[in-house]
Order: sequence, then structure tokens, then C-alpha cells
Amino acid sequence: MTDQPDAAQLRRVAEARLARLPPIQSNRPVDELLHELQVHQIELEMQNENLRQSQFELEQSRDRYMDFYDCAPVGYLTLSDAGTILEVNLTGAALLGVERSRLLYQRLTPFVVTEFHDRWLRHFMSVLASHEPASCELELRREDESRFFARLDCLRSIRPDRTACVRIVVTDITERIKYEKEIRKLAFYDALTQLPNRRLLNDRLEQAMAASKRSGRYCAMMFVDMDNFKPINDLHGHSMGDLLLAEAARRLGRCLREMDTVARFGGDEFVILLSELHTGKPESTAQAEVVAEKIRTALAEAYQLKTPSGETLEHRCTCSIGVVLFINHESSSQEIFRRADHAMYQAKESGRDRVCLFETAIQESV
Repeated sequence: MTDQPDAAQLRRVAEARLARLPPIQSNRPVDELLHELQVHQIELEMQNENLRQSQFELEQSRDRYMDFYDCAPVGYLTLSDAGTILEVNLTGAALLGVERSRLLYQRLTPFVVTEFHDRWLRHFMSVLASHEPASCELELRREDESRFFARLDCLRSIRPDRTACVRIVVTDITERIKYEKEIRKLAFYDALTQLPNRRLLNDRLEQAMAASKRSGRYCAMMFVDMDNFKPINDLHGHSMGDLLLAEAARRLGRCLREMDTVARFGGDEFVILLSELHTGKPESTAQAEVVAEKIRTALAEAYQLKTPSGETLEHRCTCSIGVVLFINHESSSQEIFRRADHAMYQAKESGRDRVCLFETAIQESV
């Protein structure tokens, strides 16, 4: 608040102004003039008291505003058109893990995690070019290198010096992002094996078919069914069966490339998608057979399972694998599933612990 002049300063200014005015010619009695001056004096004192009260209320209002500004549950920042921090409340400073005084005139960009730099810069420039509010979500880095996800609600404004600035409300959304990930995990991943479930598998299959159309390369689907799984559940309980399935899922993952997908289809069945094989069918078939044999060998190795009592239970469990190749959208996703399933059952009927291609399964069925 600007300092107000005291009474002595006001008197000096008033006497100086009076000296510059022409003398007043009046025929009015002195008593009448004195009375009028006394009335004006009282009026001025009343006005002065009103001004003091207004100033007091204004200072109280300012203090309340600062309390609300600093203690708000969200961070408030004002950035210059060059991206430097002009104002920040205490919450904003706490979110960034830096004292407020040290934040002033620093750029906000260093607090944005590197992989989000482009998104932030594009958003900041678009806000400066618009009069509409806009928001973005990105990950910020505190001074101690810890990270959090934030939502930035931004609005362009004009400062008293006519330069543009950006007002920002920063909200910590880390918990929301965490819950969204958990919900997605529950929706698309198997709780036991942490593998994709049927819903995500269908989506991956559609993606593989679209990629095959673009590249002209074959893909393969494998149905994997554990041959000797039921006895472990019957003899040792479902908890031991769950341990075996979790270990089988880990072994399957080690047999595949990063671009491939292994999903739990249900019970003791797994489905594998091999993407981007060869442009030729014979070469793609050979590639798929190599992976299938690798999987069959890995799953046939003895399982060392810890029982609740701490003992080690050894169990052997082979698998039967049905394989079908597909390219583009020559077959529907339902037909691809049906063919892989048919090949898997042919492998079981042929003695189990083996790999069977769909074409071979058809010939054997005939």
C-alpha cells in the first residue's frame, strides 16, 4: 500500500497552493467566514476518517486475498511471454519443491520432465496466441528430482505495462493418474499373471492385422494349452496351480520379442501373437515353428513350486500348441481364433506335448 502524506506535509502543500491563488475579495462578516471554515474543517475531518477506514478495509481485503492466494490447495503461477515465473503462491512453490523467492524469474521449462518438453512448449505458445482458457496434463520434476503429474489450466492475460502473460493453475493429479492406471490394469490385464486379458488381446489382434496390411508381412497366432495342469489343482490346491500358471506366464514372456503379445485366454490356456514375420508364407511358417518349439521346450521344464509350508514341490507340465498364420484381413478375428483353437485340439489328440499347424490339423482331420 502506498504511504499517505502526514498532516504537516499536507499543510505545506496547501499553503503553497494558496500562495499562488489571487486574494479573495469578500464583504461577508468575519464571524460568518469563520463559521463556514469550521464547518469545512469538520467535513474534511470526516472525509479523512472515511479515507482511513477505507484504507484499513482495503488492507484487510488485501491480506485476506494474500492468505487465500498463498494457502490455496492449488498452485498459482504467472509466466511472462518468455516463460519466466513472475508470481507464484506458496502452494505452487511447495509443489515444485523450491522456495518462492528462488523461483522468481526462473523459467518453468526446467521443471517439466524432458519427454513432456515439446507438449508444454506447444501448449504455452498456443495459449499466448489465444484468448481462450486451455489446459494440458504433463509430468513435472521437483528440485529433489521427484516427479508428479500435474494439470495446468492456463489463460492469457495483459499486464499493466501492456505485455502479455499467462496465468496458470497447477493441480497435482498424481493420485488420479494412479487410479486410472489401476482401473486400466483391472480392465485389460489378468490379475494372476499380469498378462493381457481377452479384451486387450482382441485389440492387439486388430492392430496386428492392420500392421500386416501395411507391411505385407505375415503374423501368427498360437493357442497354448497346459497338458498336465488339472492334477496339481486336485492334489495340491488351486494356490499351487496359480503359482504354476504365473511361472508359465514368465517363461512365455522370455520366449518372445518385445513386439509380440502373450495373453491369458482363461484357465490354463494362453494365446500368443507373433507380429511382423516374413512376407513369404513358408518363411513365416518356419519362424513361427521355431518360436512354438522354443515355448514347448520352456514349458516342459520341471516347475519348482514353494508350498505354503515352505517345502518345494516339483511338477512337470507339458503343453499342446496350435499355430495359424494370417495376413491382412483375409480372415476375420473370430476365424483366426477358431483355426488356432482347432490346431491346438489336434495337437492334443495327436499325443500332446507337440506343435500343430492349422494346415496340418486340417489334413489330419480329413
